[in-house]
Amino acid sequence: MTEAQKMAIIESGKNYFRTSIIPNHIKNLQKLKLKDFDINPFLINYLAAFLCGDTTPESMAKALVYPRILGTSVNTSFGQNIQIFISQLAQVAGCASGIDGVDIEFIDAIDGRKKYCQCKAGPQTINKDDVDTILGHFKRLIGKARLDRIPLQLDDMIVGVLYGERISANYKTISLASFKIC
Repeated sequence: MTEAQKMAIIESGKNYFRTSIIPNHIKNLQKLKLKDFDINPFLINYLAAFLCGDTTPESMAKALVYPRILGTSVNTSFGQNIQIFISQLAQVAGCASGIDGVDIEFIDAIDGRKKYCQCKAGPQTINKDDVDTILGHFKRLIGKARLDRIPLQLDDMIVGVLYGERISANYKTISLASFKIC
């Protein structure tokens, strides 16, 4: 990959944040209404005091709103959005996959072999049921490769995790089945 191609990917990522992730986050925050909060009367004073050092109405409001601004909602939407971004980028770069359960295909710069990759956002983004689904997709790919006489090795099938080094036990289960986690 050339330096210009790398810079184009970085610029595409920046643009995706500006045009998709940030506006969606702001739109979701604008939907917040006090009546929609399930306020725990036993904890709200404690949370306000812990966060701000007092229990003023403003501190209680911060204790309610901050978790929604910085919490799981934006992380969940990031995971969904980044997979959309990767798919769009793959189509432009010509490496989107038509194989069920495989997001992108590419030629590995190190070993020169074709890789089949399912993309995931982070190190904790799959649950136990997802493991069986991912393994099932790869087993079907193995069957297709056998029928179509495609030279395929186990380390050609990858679950690509965008960030993080301490992956969940669910990812480790996939790697125990001899598929690569990158």
